[in-house]
This record gives sequence, C-alpha cells and structure tokens, in this order.
Amino acid sequence: MRWLPCILSLCLSLGGQEPLRIGVDSWTTLNPLLLAQDTDSEAVDLIFDRLVTLNAQGEFIPELLESWTVLSGGREVVLKLRPGLTWQDGHPIEAEDLVFTWKMLRLPQVRRVGDTTPGVVSLDSLVAEGPLQARIRLNKPRGTLLSDLYNFIPVPRHLYQVGADPTKAPVNFMPVGSGPYRIKEQATTKRALLERWDGYRGVHPGTWPSIELKDMTSETRIIPAFEAGRVHFSLVGGLRYYLVRKGATGAGVVQAASTPLASCVAFFLNCDPRRSLLGEVALRRALAELVPWQELARARRFFPARLATSFWPPESWAHDPTSRPLPQPERAVEILDQAGWKPGADGIRVNAQGRRLEIVAYENAPGSVSNLRKLAMAALKVGFKIEVRQIPADDVFKKASDHEGDLWSYGWSFALDPDVDSPLFTQEGYRTHANVMGYLNPEVERLFLEGRHTLEPKARQNIYRHISEIIYRDKPIIPLTYTLNRALFHRRLKGLSFNHLGQSYGFWPGRRGWKLED
Repeated sequence: MRWLPCILSLCLSLGGQEPLRIGVDSWTTLNPLLLAQDTDSEAVDLIFDRLVTLNAQGEFIPELLESWTVLSGGREVVLKLRPGLTWQDGHPIEAEDLVFTWKMLRLPQVRRVGDTTPGVVSLDSLVAEGPLQARIRLNKPRGTLLSDLYNFIPVPRHLYQVGADPTKAPVNFMPVGSGPYRIKEQATTKRALLERWDGYRGVHPGTWPSIELKDMTSETRIIPAFEAGRVHFSLVGGLRYYLVRKGATGAGVVQAASTPLASCVAFFLNCDPRRSLLGEVALRRALAELVPWQELARARRFFPARLATSFWPPESWAHDPTSRPLPQPERAVEILDQAGWKPGADGIRVNAQGRRLEIVAYENAPGSVSNLRKLAMAALKVGFKIEVRQIPADDVFKKASDHEGDLWSYGWSFALDPDVDSPLFTQEGYRTHANVMGYLNPEVERLFLEGRHTLEPKARQNIYRHISEIIYRDKPIIPLTYTLNRALFHRRLKGLSFNHLGQSYGFWPGRRGWKLED
C-alpha cells in the first residue's frame, strides 16, 4: 500500500566495511503481524523469511518451506518446513509457529492496525502435524493459494504474544526473525541498523556485513548527503530526479534511475450517501470528466509517469488494456445538468433541495499545482466547488479510513494477486467495517469471492477485468497515473536492476547481491 523500489542487485566501489546506507520513507513497524505500508514490508523482508518467495522471473519458490502439496482437489495443502532452520535467537522454527502466526493475524486488535493479509487470515483451518509439517484445510479451492503463502511471514510464538495494544510491543523495533539480517541495535521509525546473521541457513543469504535504513524524507540537501557518504541510494521526488537526469546537479556524484512500479496515484471518493454528496454516482462520473489529463500528459516530458487507463496497472495480469475515452469537461456539464444540479446565483450549482455542490478534499502534495488543485480549478469552472485541504500523508489515509471528507488523493500499491486488493472495494475493508470509500456493491463482493476460488488462470483474469469494468463505471476510485519509482544512486553503483513485475517486496536492499566492493 504505497511506494517503493524493487531492486535485485547492486555493486558499489566505496571501500571498507561501512554499512550500505539506503534512504527510504519512514516505516511504522518491524513486526510482520502489523504491516501497514510498503516501507514496513521492505525492512521486514530483510529480517524475516516468507513461506514462499519470488525468483527474478517472478515465479513462486520455497523459502521457509521445503515444499507444498495440494490435495483433495485443492481443498487441502500440506506444508513442509525446511529442516534445521532456527529463529535468530536459536529456537527452532516449527509448524506451531505457523499456526500461532495465523491465529495472531486474525485477532481484531491486529487487523485494526495492519489488515493487509486478507488471504492469509481467511484460511479456513491451519493445524500442525508434527514439528515440521502443517496442513491447511479449505472449504473451497483457492486460486490465490501461492499469493496467500507469499504474504505469510511467520513469527516466533515464544516472543510475539499480542496484547490489547500491539503497537506498543517492544518486539516491534527489536524483532527476532528468520531472515539473512538481524537488528544490531534498537530501531526506530527513522533508522534501522542491520547486520548479517551468520546463523542464517535459508535460501537467500545476505552479501554485505551491514545495512543501514534511513528515513530521507526530511533530507533537503540530498546531493551533499551522497558526497558525504550518508547515503548510497535514495528515492527522490520528481524535481530532484529531473535535475540529476539532465545534468543540472549531482554531476560526478550521482546518477538517476526510474522503473515501473505496480501502483497508481488516484482520487479516492467517499461513496457513502449518508456522509458525502459523492454518494451520488453522477457526481463521481462528472469529476472523472474533469481530470486534468492534458497537464498530466505534459508533465510526462519532465517527470516519469504513465496515464492510468484501468484500475490494475500494466504489470498486473489483471490489467485491462481496453482503451478509454479521455475526460471531457463538456461531458461533466451534461452529467450535472441531467442529474438536476443547476447553476446558482454565484455560479455554484445547487440541487432541487437547494443544497450547494461543495465538497472537501484532502491531499499531502505541497504547492498550488497538484493534481487535486488542478481538478478543483477545472471543477469550479462548471459550478462544482472543491475545498482542498493539505495535511500530512499518514493523516490523509486516516481521514479516508474514518470516512471524513469527500475525496482523498494518495497512492496505492498493488499485490501480485488482485485478490489482495479486495478490501479496497468490499466489506472486508482496510481498518473499517466497510472500506475507505464506503463503496458497497454486492456484485463486486460476489466477483471477488468467485475470483478467490477460481483455479483456471484465464477465467480468473476475466473475473478481475469484469471488476475493473464495474470500478470504471461506478467511479469509487479515479486512477490518474501508474507510478514510476525515481531514485538517485552513487556514480560507482553498478549492476542496478529492477523487478519487472513492479513489486517491491523481497527485492531490496541487499539479500540478493548488494555489496560494497573494496
């Protein structure tokens, strides 16, 4: 759920045994039970192994597991752990740890915090059958099985008991994991120092002695930070990327790179008629006709972006390549007129009950030229007033989760399997009893359930493309652009490569080959 790069291997000639310093956005936890955003997963993936992981071709391969066997027509799955694996404190990794993790993920106080593993928590049964074997039982076969196992990150049962407020547990920033790196000292939400764990016996050992993850969101002098060795790789905004790319700054020190990420920037609309005018679908459709697509297209000459045409991005097998008509402000006027919203004395439209067409929207983007402010300017021309309020990024998502406001502008990252995105549109809901948009559509609920239990790949693809059509029709979300990561890396950084699936989990920054050459 947000933004991060997907890097496979790096080589850097900086000398010595200094930590490899990676600049990222801040994270909220290092506890796999409480993952709430992509930055959490990136750090956790260095400290913990998953049941299964991905290779460079995007294929699922065993990690903690030695094998998985599907039985009874897909209604049972036998999981076998690799023998000889231990947690970083020396305790053996056992099947009971899998059962414990599954039970913890189902707790209400855990789901309120993260709620990012719907496939895992909805497994019908998981029982241990000895130290190294567990059995999943399902009422119906699941087409999401490998994705569910991929999103399953076991924790040691002797350390991760969950209390009333799991966010306050000391283990959140002093984790004991199973992966190639372990915490060297107490971590915070801004910094984590990791050292290679010599006891690691898994399939992806670390290659460099230590890695330092640093929050770079407040770093205003990024080029001097590279020059001083405070950072070797960092995500950056569009302007810094553009200036380095064009050679206006950073010459002889850093280079710029961009790569597609399976995510989008979008407007999320409050579809609850009890809370918002946007509960009226005609108003949502009118807004979609006011999207500033020409400005978005012009910006692509300077900052990498891809105009969105459907909900799931091109990296997803659920992507719908159907061409869509471009937004037309004239069409917005027609929709508003037909829906009974007539211009008032001051130009702002009103309905038959005299209610003014005014909504409140939240964003984090600074300045006066954001996508949301451009939308507001276009909307005002047709009598639709949007009050734009700028607040911190985390607060934007909180406003959406609380259904406070009418429209929220932020980004969304997509999983390998579109079923993981189902809580965005169903009553499973992220942190709510509905979903952040208050969008409730029985047909969408049914289709997500059908897709979860359909095994044939083409049939599954058709189901999710049908969902994409409904989303396009009902407009609970208006996708704007598919994201590209923008990053700076030291000029001596060689062999930079990215995950072609646009996924960030498990690919950076070190477990697959990063190193600082002497």
